[in-house]
Amino acid sequence: MTDNIKKINAILDILPQMQCKKCKYDDCESYSRAIVEDGEKTDRCEPGSESTRILIEDIKKGHFKKLSQNIDYKIAHIHVEHCIGCTICIKVCPVDAILGAKLKQHHIINEYCNGCELCINECPTECMTMIDNPDIKLWSWPTDKSNQSKINYYSKIDRIEKIKKAKEQKKQRLAENVNLREYVNKAIERESLKRKNIKTYEK
Repeated sequence: MTDNIKKINAILDILPQMQCKKCKYDDCESYSRAIVEDGEKTDRCEPGSESTRILIEDIKKGHFKKLSQNIDYKIAHIHVEHCIGCTICIKVCPVDAILGAKLKQHHIINEYCNGCELCINECPTECMTMIDNPDIKLWSWPTDKSNQSKINYYSKIDRIEKIKKAKEQKKQRLAENVNLREYVNKAIERESLKRKNIKTYEK
């Protein structure tokens, strides 16, 4: 394992795994890579704040530490009477914490929600708000909960990639079928023209 990869993994381990994009990167891993490979600033993790910045600076210097961190956090809530079932929040949720179907009311899975807030500003009817978590008042990492958040995130990415690949394969098969039909039709046309020419010659 190269020194850069070791540092990337170490930084990833001490990030909160909210995948909230508040650092302006797609996820915690992208931010970790940017710090090591592109010299990105170490203070962009808003949830982790100063304590995380200090740990990242230590890792950059080669001092690898794993300290437990925690913050107060809220979770998303849907006022279902105003939910129109647009599925936008489901698409933007990084950890599959929202249940629902098109034109059906959606619901938050409290134990999965990590308080990233990505869904709030995307709701077209403004029926989503952040509320105090009724079960857990602190988001702590590294813990089983933060690790599960990371697993849920990558599971969603993997599922989306598989769906995208399946759609592309279906599209390719349809295109191949169209090409095959065109080939057969042209072959029939050529054969018909041959027969027509033969009959004309025989006369």
